[in-house]
Amino acid sequence: MLAFNVAQLLKEGTGASRQRELSGELRDIDENNPHPVPVQGYVHLVVTPEGVLAMGEATLSLVQTCRRCLEPTEAALTIAIEEEFYPTIDVVTGRQMPPEHDDEPELLIDERHILDLTEVLRQYAIAQTLEPTYCRPDCKGLCPVCGANRNIEACTCETEQLDPRLAILAQLLGASEDQE
Repeated sequence: MLAFNVAQLLKEGTGASRQRELSGELRDIDENNPHPVPVQGYVHLVVTPEGVLAMGEATLSLVQTCRRCLEPTEAALTIAIEEEFYPTIDVVTGRQMPPEHDDEPELLIDERHILDLTEVLRQYAIAQTLEPTYCRPDCKGLCPVCGANRNIEACTCETEQLDPRLAILAQLLGASEDQE
């Protein structure tokens, strides 16, 4: 479950807390992960003067592109979350709360007092996909000349190319080595 009813928790007042298990799926994380991705973990919910602070960890496995060879690879990720959620309805009076945090709708507790972590976890997962991922630590990458995957095949391309701007310097160095 990635959504929790926090009505009772809010009634207890500032400092009240609950520990909950996270179990569910995230969808449409990115182009490599359009399918449902299982999520497991925990969240600690603490009432603050303004809302509910959610702190916890979630683990999931995402398909990512290796930064060296561009092959798809599956990577296990652990996401640490810490976000404050804000109620839209006063739990005691039932009155609508003034909208102070309209710019971040994913951080609002809905009118039925449901705190939903789904979108926040999805955004954290997207941020994690920006970190460099490698298919393996010793990935050889792609040949810069022919584009061959060096993990699969060896290429015979000449990879040391002289920068044309330094050609004159190479000639000078070659001339000075000949004189010695």
